[in-house]
Amino acid sequence: MPEITRAESSRAAHVAGQRQRSDRPGGSDDAEPDSESSSEEDGSEDEEDEEGEEEDEESGEESSSQVSTIRTRSGITYDLTNLDTESGAKALLGLTGHFEVVNCGTSSTGYSFQLLDRPRVHIGPGKSPTCTCTTFQSHPNVACHHIFVSQPRLREGDARSRSSSKSNVGTDVCKTLQWLLDQLHSCFFADPASTELALSHDGRPSMHPQIEELLSGKFEAVADRLNWPCLRAEGDERRTGMTRAEKVRDVLSAFSPKVLPEDFRRDLVETTAQSRTPEQCVVQGDLEATIFRLAVHDDSVFTSICKAMPSGACAVIYFDKIQEQLRRLLADFDRYCTTGETTAESVSPGRGLFEVDEVVQQLRRSVSLIHANIALRAPYGSEGAAKALVFILEAVAARNKDALEGNTWGRASFHGEDEDQRNLYHILIGSDDMDLETDSELFVLDALNALPPAELTLHLPKLLEIRSKIEVNRAPKQYLIRLGALIRVVEAASAASSSGMGQMGSGQKRPAASNPYTYSKRSR
Repeated sequence: MPEITRAESSRAAHVAGQRQRSDRPGGSDDAEPDSESSSEEDGSEDEEDEEGEEEDEESGEESSSQVSTIRTRSGITYDLTNLDTESGAKALLGLTGHFEVVNCGTSSTGYSFQLLDRPRVHIGPGKSPTCTCTTFQSHPNVACHHIFVSQPRLREGDARSRSSSKSNVGTDVCKTLQWLLDQLHSCFFADPASTELALSHDGRPSMHPQIEELLSGKFEAVADRLNWPCLRAEGDERRTGMTRAEKVRDVLSAFSPKVLPEDFRRDLVETTAQSRTPEQCVVQGDLEATIFRLAVHDDSVFTSICKAMPSGACAVIYFDKIQEQLRRLLADFDRYCTTGETTAESVSPGRGLFEVDEVVQQLRRSVSLIHANIALRAPYGSEGAAKALVFILEAVAARNKDALEGNTWGRASFHGEDEDQRNLYHILIGSDDMDLETDSELFVLDALNALPPAELTLHLPKLLEIRSKIEVNRAPKQYLIRLGALIRVVEAASAASSSGMGQMGSGQKRPAASNPYTYSKRSR
């Protein structure tokens, strides 16, 4: 828990209107005995008001005369002496509270952070008001601003914050911004616990370079480290992170058992550059299209659907779905080649039956989608991506044969092609008579190399088995070299993991990386 000085606790309680006599350090010479206190009740109201004002002034002098410091959960210690009473109370609430970042991103003017806080205030007879906001939950003895503005008939408040690190904070300290800056700064100190920062009168840490400069070129890495979903700005051609419209499409498609985001309602084209009011988002007779538009243009709807279907869940669903599609594709293709039987729906309605070139195209597209989504969904989904890729490679490695071999319906060819043109292994992996360039794109291997080696350690036995199989099947030399290099990296990661577990088992701690500017993609 954060360390809060006595002066800070007194200051926060005073601002909230709940200051008590016991908050004054060491007691007060002005405190009267109970008998005298009871007699004062019979005095004039003017005298009581004057005494209250004197006590307030005395408390303010006592608070200002003490050094106010706070150590946050990040380990950084902040000096609040430059802040006035109200700003100090806000800074205290922000630095000791907790907020949830729904998403973040870059823009032409700086960095944006979408925070979520949907408070519900409860007011009842005989009890103090309560609130579900993060401020009140962190400090239940201090009334939050939602309670101050609440009326007896208030049912639910909705407070969202959208902050930009390049916005002008001014002299009014924002508790949300205090928390956000603390989280960001903690990523740039090798030892936050030994770091002390003084807050200037506007609430910003007195340090150089400023956070805007520190984030330059490192924003996505910081977002990954803090586990904040990062949205890509529209028009940004980099394939890291999703745009807002892509994120909405991803969430809505997650509720479909078969449809991938790339194939979900291609008729729906929305951009945040085209502003719409909630009324303009309504599509008569089409609830799905209406929700899509609302989520793209309305912050409250967008944050709600992201909360209902988090990025981690979307990633798991995506890679599981694409692997199931591949399993069905290969099973249907095998059945068609053996018996001539087709399913009710073909692989691609535009191409008709299960033709070899269609199946090959679908396999390559699936691998390409997995490869792209590894970066789009980082730090989530690596485990599912690894499982799907190894499944594809294993399935193709086992199909080094004429697809029509041993069929029961007397088919000699599909369209007059030779047996190599009906061999999925030969088409996708190749043979040793192929002269591949060292930088040639290799089926599945390029995508596997985009994954953290640690995610492939569970699949090491299968990778070794696949290598043995394609060696027998005379795979291209370059393919064997690249697969062997990948296996060596995975073996090293597996050995390092085993060594680390052994050290932990013997009571030793593994050393932690101390470079604050080095980040790695976390995977789940």
